[in-house]
Amino acid sequence: MINTTVRLGLSSKRQQLCSRENAMRVAGRIFDDHPKRVSILHTGDPLQPFRVSTDPSSHDHIVLEMVA
Repeated sequence: MINTTVRLGLSSKRQQLCSRENAMRVAGRIFDDHPKRVSILHTGDPLQPFRVSTDPSSHDHIVLEMVA
């Protein structure tokens, strides 16, 4: 099975920015600056498969949460 980012022809920089690891890095920085609940969400969008939120809605698919 071909990786979605490869199939879409995304650059290596885009693949790095879209990664779960990058979302975890961003969430960690936000949590370090403001120690409150920070969530990593799976969006289902191949151009932005993960996003970081401090206020996810009830229908968001939470992959990871950091709490103080």
